[in-house]
Amino acid sequence: MPEQYLHTLIPTDATFVPRPEQIVQFLDGIFALGAEPLKWNLLLAKPSGRVREVKNPLTGEANQIPLNDRVPIENPSDLPSHIADLEEYYVALAGEGPPRTPPFPVYYEDSPFTKTYSFAVRCFLKPRPVSMSDLGDERIGEEMPFFGQRSSRRDALFRHPVSGELIEVSNAGSARFWVEFEFGKWLLPKITDSLNILDPSIAAMADQAFSVFFRQGFHTF
Repeated sequence: MPEQYLHTLIPTDATFVPRPEQIVQFLDGIFALGAEPLKWNLLLAKPSGRVREVKNPLTGEANQIPLNDRVPIENPSDLPSHIADLEEYYVALAGEGPPRTPPFPVYYEDSPFTKTYSFAVRCFLKPRPVSMSDLGDERIGEEMPFFGQRSSRRDALFRHPVSGELIEVSNAGSARFWVEFEFGKWLLPKITDSLNILDPSIAAMADQAFSVFFRQGFHTF
């Protein structure tokens, strides 16, 4: 069982890039539906041009990790001036759960982990499409890029976080832009053989706000 589960909305157009005003419209929709985190704060993270060097303790090889600038944002309406010219960023609306309108039911709803937990809604943009698939540490047959690695794959593959069964989602294999719902460690949504588990009102609002159709997926760690 993974420690952290993140549910994703993936545009069927892998090259889709939202207008800044559409990000604002989506966040406003989250608030209108009561799906925002409690005690929320809004943050923009964007590339700083700085890197941090980290050495592999086994090989001694040095790797450079890009660092972000983190910019607190007072209100969603302030975002467009900050992101209009960016090719890479993420916007995080973060706080506590459960929200008034939870994104989906979870396993073990009577667990103490479900009383209060961290909860965030994030919008990501990358300079080029990256993989949306998640097979954990396993691979099947062909080479499959990890989530977030460069990819042009059309369809996505996911390994059910409990049963281990494979789930294929068409037109969701890669994306420049996607939305994530992250809630609490050791919490998993109830998934059968389909990943279409997001509250229908939230899913429909996202389609309308961005004027694009989304598929649903996830990634874990």
